[in-house]
Amino acid sequence: MTTIEQKYLEATKNILEKNLKIYDDIYRDFPVVLVYDLDSPISRELSKGYIENLKNHPLSEVIDFSSANKEDLKTKLLSLQENSTVILVQSTNFMLDDFRIRLNLNNAGVGCLEHRHLAYIYDDQVENYADAIEYNTPLYEELGAKLKLLSDKAETMTFICNDGSTLKVEGGFEDMKLNTGNYEGRNRGGNFPIGENFTESKDFSKVNGELTIYAFPNEKLQVEFCEPFKIKINESIVTCDDSKCPPNFRKILDFIALSENNEVMFRELGFGLNPGISRQKPIADINAYERQCGFHMSLGKKHQIYRSKMHKSVVQRYHIDVFPDINEIFIDDKLVFVKDKFVI
Repeated sequence: MTTIEQKYLEATKNILEKNLKIYDDIYRDFPVVLVYDLDSPISRELSKGYIENLKNHPLSEVIDFSSANKEDLKTKLLSLQENSTVILVQSTNFMLDDFRIRLNLNNAGVGCLEHRHLAYIYDDQVENYADAIEYNTPLYEELGAKLKLLSDKAETMTFICNDGSTLKVEGGFEDMKLNTGNYEGRNRGGNFPIGENFTESKDFSKVNGELTIYAFPNEKLQVEFCEPFKIKINESIVTCDDSKCPPNFRKILDFIALSENNEVMFRELGFGLNPGISRQKPIADINAYERQCGFHMSLGKKHQIYRSKMHKSVVQRYHIDVFPDINEIFIDDKLVFVKDKFVI
């Protein structure tokens, strides 16, 4: 029987060798730096796995964040040669930069992979996280490519919830983006777990219908599950008059509306591909849970990838993922998802 420790050892080995490709010809002669903390059960398991797998790398260095000077560490990382590699194992967020340190490292040609917010994940989900970071890039590439091929030329998507509530999105879709873990060039690295495709409607006025929501983030950025309740979407604007609407979800709507012209907009159509995450095997961190095998949507006008669609004068402050209780998804007339599984 595979132990949790063995799962983490195998997963971190695959991340280093198959995702970050530290032994490929182009990267093998450059430093690999692991920065970690031991402040949560998952950070301890991850750190142990990475440290063991880096023992035979001649240019590896492991740094305990608790004993490092933050400014010196930041300078060290930003001074690394192009083609070097950085792994950050963070119970919360090291906050090494005003901006995301990973993006600054990528811009310098340094690969960077992050595990963040590990302390947000409950102790009984340690094995779930190990399953979520298992090497599945070939699956994500195959399934992701099929979804992208359909989405990029589609005119309509239809989302049907378990209670029959239906959302119809018409008018075509933006270029679908993939997060598969097949890292190349200056974008080597990312935020684990992985496994996601996303897009959005080309015409916000053609996003209409109803959905039921079963999960959303609380104020601690942890997933809060609830009895499904109904939201209404009219030309991408979300409202909720369901008496079952949880107070914490109402707070999200009010919070967004306060900053974004007294309305809450629905933007991202997110397709999680990760078989290691599900309602039955959740991960409490909201940023990890969006990779769950199924569908999620974003509330708020902010979208880093498709930002230019809106005039810069429009306040785009929030992007908050929530989770509809989906039974079926159609792209045009093709069924692609049913009962918690993709069927393409």
